[in-house]
Amino acid sequence: MVSAQSLTADDLERLGNDALHVEDPLAIATGLVAAVEEHRLDDRADEGFALLLAAEIHERAGNLDAALQLSGRGVEAQRVHGDRAAVFPEAFHAELLLRLGREDEGMSWLQQLRPLLTTDLDAAECVPQALIDGGHPDVAERWLTDAVREALTRRAALEARGRGPGYTEAASIAFHLLQVRHHLRGDLGLPHDAHDHLADELRDILGDTLAADTGTPLTVLYWPQQEFAELVERWPGLSEIYGGTWDDYRQRIEMALTVAAESGCSGLGLCAGSVDGLVEFAGRENLDPMEEATGEDYAEHAAALAPTQVWPPGRNETCWCGSGRKYKKCCLPRARSWRTPAAPEDTIVG
Repeated sequence: MVSAQSLTADDLERLGNDALHVEDPLAIATGLVAAVEEHRLDDRADEGFALLLAAEIHERAGNLDAALQLSGRGVEAQRVHGDRAAVFPEAFHAELLLRLGREDEGMSWLQQLRPLLTTDLDAAECVPQALIDGGHPDVAERWLTDAVREALTRRAALEARGRGPGYTEAASIAFHLLQVRHHLRGDLGLPHDAHDHLADELRDILGDTLAADTGTPLTVLYWPQQEFAELVERWPGLSEIYGGTWDDYRQRIEMALTVAAESGCSGLGLCAGSVDGLVEFAGRENLDPMEEATGEDYAEHAAALAPTQVWPPGRNETCWCGSGRKYKKCCLPRARSWRTPAAPEDTIVG
């Protein structure tokens, strides 16, 4: 159940996860809405997040009308108190409209987001996915094709002007649009075209740049949220290795796995670590838990013993990080903020 006390962003994440495992998840949704209406959030910037979590709970329960009403409130709260540039709330609202048969309204919302495809990496993920889930994968492919052409043209223009301000951003967005489009066309069973071949070439170059071992399965150790909090509280210096916040940390994990996948690595997975396990391992081996090498050794030890969670989850499956949200709405977009290394950027042709 939702506490009567004030809620932090971490509390909201926990409640989203709890909603997957309780008998009455709708009670959590009701509690989240009440927390917003009673101003019991530590930060009003989280109001949109709370309402969207409630909307997702109703969506999973099949209550699309209730989900739509809450997502609309979430969009408004995000505009007033949160990050007005966030794309996901509006894309999710549009997806629900499409699924409810309100085609004109849903497409109107997405048409407003469409220009962001060439300037915002989250839009490159969320907008096509909303179209796909709303029953319009052909439109998603067409919009991505137009966006790729525009992004490559802008990148080429900046190249001609000597790679001035905005060049790296333009090259990065072009790279990601190519990859998103390429994956979608593969799902649709469409034949390779010139842009698909370019996407493959850039991925191969990235693999060469990173010198990935494509024949070895890779299991990554990760610290669940509570373990991460205990880890950096006990050894603050480890925040320099793992990131200062939970969001920073799980973004690093998602980006590392994305890079590995795009470099050709197979058999990717995650296993959970624990502070108690690290302490026991370091003590037995007479190692310093603060040393990065100790963490690497413990990762190998834990991976040999703990169950492996296959990565990536399906887009509509629960996210690997334990937030309780769907992967496509949680950690999947986090990797989109990653900026492409120099080699692919220098090789894009328009």
